[in-house]
Amino acid sequence: MMKNEFENLIHGSLTDEEYELIETVYMWHPAIRNTSGKEEVAELYKSFGIIIFKDMYPRAMKLKEIDEEIRSLNRAKDSLIAKRERLKRA
Repeated sequence: MMKNEFENLIHGSLTDEEYELIETVYMWHPAIRNTSGKEEVAELYKSFGIIIFKDMYPRAMKLKEIDEEIRSLNRAKDSLIAKRERLKRA
């Protein structure tokens, strides 16, 4: 979601820092659904303001960190599998 798209949904404007916070929650918080996330986040903002995103941010960041670690471990696993296959053929 783009900043201007979100601002259209809330009929208001945000600082870049506020939008970055909202975008992180939108992308990573487990309570935000994939299918209706934009509308959910807009409703949260309209109902509670930026403070709700400050409260949701730590959990979103923790999930992001876990997902990044999973991706890193998957890359390491894929690399080891490739090494194993090369050794089998050598």
